[in-house]
Amino acid sequence: MTEPTLRILLIEDDEDDYLITRDILEDAAYVRTELTWEETLAGALSVLETRTFDVVLVDFRIGADSGLDLIQQAQDQKIATPFILLTGQGDNELDARAVSLGAADYLVKGKLDGHTLVRSIRYAIDRSVANERLANSEKHYRILFEHNPAPMCLVAPDSGRLVAMNQSALSLYGVPAQETGSLSLVDLRVGHNYALEAQQSLTLREGRSLEHHRSRTGREMFVEVLSEEIVLGGTQLDLMMITDVTKQVEDTNRLNLLRRCIESSFNGITICDAQEPDLPLVYVNSTFEKMTGYEQSEVIGRNCRFLQGDIDDPSNSGALREIRAALTSQSEASVVIKNLKKDGTPFWNNLYLSPVRDDSNRVTHYIGIQNDISDHKAIENQLAYNASHDVLTNLPNRALLEDRLVQGAQVAVRYGRVLGLLYIGIDGFKLINESLGHRIGDQVLIEVASRLCGQIRERDTVARINGDEFAVLLPDLAHANDVVSVVEEVTRKLSMPYRIIDEIIHLTVSIGIITTDNTVETPQDLIKQANLAMHHAKELGRNNYQWFSTALDTRAHYRIRLRNELQEAIETSQIQVFYQPLIDARTGQTRSIEALVRWEHPTKGIMPPGDFVPLAEETGQIIELGAAVLKQACRDIVALHASGYKECSVSVNVSPTQLRKAGFADTVRDALVQSGLAPENLELEIVESAVLYDADQVISTLNDLKGLGVRIVIDDFGTGFSSLSYLKLFPADKIKIDRSFIKDVIRDRSDAAITQGVISMAHHLRLDVVAEGVETDAHAAFLRRHGCDLLQGFLFSRPMPFTQLKEFMVANQQHLRDTKTPNAEEASGKTLLLLDDESNILRALVRVFRRDGYQILSTTSVQEAFSLLAANEVQVIISDQRMPEMSGTEFFSRVKAIYPNTVRIILSGYTDLKSVTEAINEGSIYKFLTKPWDDKQIREQIGQAFRFHASLHS
Repeated sequence: MTEPTLRILLIEDDEDDYLITRDILEDAAYVRTELTWEETLAGALSVLETRTFDVVLVDFRIGADSGLDLIQQAQDQKIATPFILLTGQGDNELDARAVSLGAADYLVKGKLDGHTLVRSIRYAIDRSVANERLANSEKHYRILFEHNPAPMCLVAPDSGRLVAMNQSALSLYGVPAQETGSLSLVDLRVGHNYALEAQQSLTLREGRSLEHHRSRTGREMFVEVLSEEIVLGGTQLDLMMITDVTKQVEDTNRLNLLRRCIESSFNGITICDAQEPDLPLVYVNSTFEKMTGYEQSEVIGRNCRFLQGDIDDPSNSGALREIRAALTSQSEASVVIKNLKKDGTPFWNNLYLSPVRDDSNRVTHYIGIQNDISDHKAIENQLAYNASHDVLTNLPNRALLEDRLVQGAQVAVRYGRVLGLLYIGIDGFKLINESLGHRIGDQVLIEVASRLCGQIRERDTVARINGDEFAVLLPDLAHANDVVSVVEEVTRKLSMPYRIIDEIIHLTVSIGIITTDNTVETPQDLIKQANLAMHHAKELGRNNYQWFSTALDTRAHYRIRLRNELQEAIETSQIQVFYQPLIDARTGQTRSIEALVRWEHPTKGIMPPGDFVPLAEETGQIIELGAAVLKQACRDIVALHASGYKECSVSVNVSPTQLRKAGFADTVRDALVQSGLAPENLELEIVESAVLYDADQVISTLNDLKGLGVRIVIDDFGTGFSSLSYLKLFPADKIKIDRSFIKDVIRDRSDAAITQGVISMAHHLRLDVVAEGVETDAHAAFLRRHGCDLLQGFLFSRPMPFTQLKEFMVANQQHLRDTKTPNAEEASGKTLLLLDDESNILRALVRVFRRDGYQILSTTSVQEAFSLLAANEVQVIISDQRMPEMSGTEFFSRVKAIYPNTVRIILSGYTDLKSVTEAINEGSIYKFLTKPWDDKQIREQIGQAFRFHASLHS
């Protein structure tokens, strides 16, 4: 049916704008229009009174008049014709004024095209008709609303409450009519994220938005929503017109998927336009470009016959006849045809040609799928090749390596030669795949294979065993040691940087070596033995090579036996839990207890965790083992609470493997429920490297544990590989400083700085700090002075069974009643530390300063001096310059870093002016005094030093 002519009145005082508007409407060939032009407002009103128009286009400025005035006058005269305001440039304020006066739309002249203008006209007409109908009768609205086939909703704009839903909407959402008033838009919407993603692949009509909704039956759908403000019964409402576009979204997604599949297809794909006389190409994928050497820009618009060259090849005659017949009959064809690449190289192409039809069964395009089958014999050879070679690297695989091992061993026996086998493992390759992706990982493996092939003789074999493991077979060696030069060159070559795409990658390798001469081993045994040697190289720190020995074989068997025994131990309750107290640095009370696993082996006795926990990690037995320790620890701490120590919590180590296993939070919950332990009395210790892999999953699990009320402790802080950025993501309550930093904390400036920094950082993050490995009173005093919260180590107790733990708790409680815990903050007075490797000098200095009432500490050992500084609040230090352990200036350089508030004085009969001057300039020493000294003068100098210290801290 022919659409009616749109009658349009244009009110415009600029003839050029009239002509432009006329041309724009004529360009919209799909609609017929009748345009009437008036140059003045008066003329326009006169025409409107006598003639009928579908829509009025009015310029904002008509001479001295305003188009808004015309709209107002038309409304006053009850002229119902819809108005569209035109202006030279966009103005939000003007837009709002126009709409408020009743304009149907607001358009910018310079941004108009025929489609936009016609669409706006139709929209204005439709809206005018709808408004007129709504104004005439609310009953008409009800008919339109209730019986409209399009789903529609009335919504309260402020609350989002659904006032009404028409029958189509009720059916779409599966909502009973009586429940409409109890629902809001929130009940319909799923969320916006999926809708935003879907919107990227779907073109919406102007003014519409895409939302993700769910029906009462659970069906999720994408809907296009047009919201209009209406007044119904004097109430301002939003009328939402809803269109279910789920199928369009799904179709669009399928099309995008199809496009990606075509683009990544192994086959060359071409599409040509069947509506054009010469069937020009309109698309080729990247595989076609690689296959033919032609770029897409070189072939688009050409008929694909250019692939056959300038002269018809007789071998193609049959194939070409089939193609022409298929094109004539608009049917499919499958032919083998000879083509030429861009460089003139011929290749045989298995071409499948198929017509593409539209909804009316008209052929619009042809799609061609190409596969290079240059030589059938080559295909047969390739099949055999693939059976014995690795597809990625084209290296021999394990099967072919075993065959060549047999031949090489036989040659070695027959001619008295040596056969060598290298088993090469790339160190840390898993991290490359997980962080940079398998694509880059594959390119690295290809490059490794290439470099290995460049290092071998023609008769040698490089094979890929699996994953990131390779083997090099070296037959016909004169001596076993000849393999070393090959290994060293392979190591050097494989350690050179790899440039993959935009990444620079550095690798190391671990290599296992086995040689054989006068015995023929089975290939599997040789590979296994070389593999054992390679794993031994990895255990020794990686980036090295190791020879196979019978000891390694024995060790491998031992690990297998140990694994079986460990499983039996878990099942027969040979696993024990020992406990080590954590002491409050201020009060000396036991605030927490760490549970430590031990294995009571039937023949070896108590086995420490280092002997079996790493094995359990490798085998996955850590899951069952960790669960057993957790349950026992919870039961024991409940028993300890029953003995009166209710303020004490228990800390259990958790493996990264446990954290990454689904359901670990349920395991913890079950242990708490079964034992009756309150969650706040359980702490789970994790190493910071636990988030190195699967960070999101691990942190999610930790948050689940925190949700149970369990406390999280970061163990061995500072020794892992994780970034400090993870620390703010960790829901942690406490961190433990690793014992490696505590061991020399009182004498090593770096360890002291790290320890102080960790304590300060943790306290700023509101975390408690535990120091592990506290073995001396000096350690404890230093850590107390710098605010460490808890102390753990042999100074207080070694790990012990639960029965001994109860005895320790009783003894510790009694000790606290009898004594007072030393507190460095309580030290008062003036303390002077004297350090000199000559005892007589120390005795003389003590006699000089004793009369001044100082607390005097003296030692001939630098190491003891550090201990004294840790245990005491020292204000002034006098040190000799020349001592066997280290010089006075070096000692003071360390002291300054650890105890910057001390006043440091060199007293020496030997003067190294350069080092002393540098120390003074750097602030390491306060003053230099010489031996022998004058008693009165040196007493005055030390008194001045104490006054200087007091002035700095007053």
